[in-house]
Parts: sequence; structure tokens; C-alpha cells
Amino acid sequence: MPLPRAYLIDSSIYIFRAWHVYDDSITDSQGNPSNAIFGFGDFLFQLLKQKQPKYIACAFDASQTESYRRELYPEYKANRPPAPAELKHQFAQCRQFCQAVGIPEFGSNRYEADDIIGSLSSYFRDQGFAITVVSADKDLTQLIVGEEDAWWDFARGTVLNRRGIEKQFGVGPEQIPDLLALSGDKVDNIPGIPGVGYTTASRILKKYPTIDTILENIESISDMKFRGASRVQALLHAHKAMLPLNKLLTTVVCDMHLQDHLEALLENLSWQGVDHNAFSNLSKQLGLSTALSQRWLNL
Repeated sequence: MPLPRAYLIDSSIYIFRAWHVYDDSITDSQGNPSNAIFGFGDFLFQLLKQKQPKYIACAFDASQTESYRRELYPEYKANRPPAPAELKHQFAQCRQFCQAVGIPEFGSNRYEADDIIGSLSSYFRDQGFAITVVSADKDLTQLIVGEEDAWWDFARGTVLNRRGIEKQFGVGPEQIPDLLALSGDKVDNIPGIPGVGYTTASRILKKYPTIDTILENIESISDMKFRGASRVQALLHAHKAMLPLNKLLTTVVCDMHLQDHLEALLENLSWQGVDHNAFSNLSKQLGLSTALSQRWLNL
């Protein structure tokens, strides 16, 4: 019998996608852009209609005023331009939208959406659940440790289980932080070992499964049977000081104390359906058509 399943949504990716895909002529009742919330709401509707999940939550990247990772590495994500003011406004509305349609939503000024999803994953797994992480972010594949867990890139229709992740990246889910520590992550402005990409990193990790074991065996890398092993050994030796920090930055936090903020967490994370009053009010504010509003109210 399959395990009960929780769907954990990396919201920001789908909000940004909607911002780029949906026409910016879409506005709310006050004339403010609402294309991102329009697209995000459509994504949520399609997911709910398709899967009818009993347990679901949306994680948001809130303002990182006390960022855990920037305390460790001030240059973390420093390459990213700030979101436009119009999009920031829509992020807040997307959280309101989740509340109105009965989906629990979480944000933190210290931890990222990834960490919220990691901590919820840990909680649900302890309760005997399988999890589906809804995201296009490769970093979150590290959470797919159970046999029935899945990483679902909704827009592309790609679903990976543990074996699929091993096939695509050449390492198991639990080694994804080590893979990224070695190869770097340009999206998050984390530098890797120069000249070491996924393929080389995965080969090394097959023999030495963690950053710690690699550091213990750097002098043996040149003995490995791949082209340029001696050069890679020299690069690892020259840049080895960055690896422990990289591993901290690329590891998703799974022990946020979410239960300190919610009573009966499991009950609160079950989808209770659309709050008709709250949704009707928000629908007027957003200027949704009667047809769009009604499909939610009939869900």
C-alpha cells in the first residue's frame, strides 16, 4: 500500500516563471500588475485539480534580513539583482492567495524556502509520509531519500525518484550537496573547484562519497582512472579550504523548529479547501473574472 503523500511547493520559482510568461498588461482592480499572481494561481489550481492532495504547503523566500547563509558567506547570492518593486508586491499577494485557497504557507527571514521544504520533509517523513517536492531547483533533489519520494518539475512535467536522480546527476540524493560543493553553483554565487564540473565531481564522489572523505584522500585522486586526474588533484589541493564552507552552503537545513510555531502541525497542513469569503474578497481586489473565481469556488 502506498504511503500517504505531502506536496511541498517551492513557490518562488513558479512566481518568477509567471512573471516572465504572463503578459504584464494583466492588472488588479487598482491597476497594479498582477501577472505573477495570476500565473501562480493558475499553477496552484492545476496542481490541486490534478493531484487533489490532502497535505500540501507552499514555501516562500521572504526578505532575508538575518540570512543564515550570508552570515557564513556574505557573497552568497550577491550576483542577483533585487526583484522589481511590482514583483515584490505580488509576492505578498501570492501568500495571501495561498491563505485564501486554504494552502498553508511559510516564509522566514533567516532561512530559505529550500530549508522550509527540507524541514517539512523531515517532519512528514517522521510521520510515515512520502513527499513530493514541486520545484525546478536541482538543489532540492537532495531531499528525495525515500523510495516513494519524488522531485517534480511541474512546468516541464519531469518527475525524478531516487534512481532518476542518480541517473541524471551520477550521485545519490544525499550526495547532491557534495556535488555542488565541488562543482559550485553559479545561480547562488557559490564558487566551485576550477575546472571541476558535474561529471568529474560525480566520478570522485563514487570513490570518495563525501567532502570529508575527499579531503582525507586528496593525494590519491591522481591515481583515479579519468583523464586529467593529476590536474584535478592539484586543483583540489589548491582550493581545498573552500570545500567545507561550500558544503554548508549547499546543504538544505532540515531541522527548523516549525512545530514551535504551529500547534498540531499535521492537522494544519491538511488542505481544508477554499475559504469562500476570503477568496471572494481577494478575487475582487485582484479583478479576477467571474469564470476564474467560480472555478476556484467549485474546486
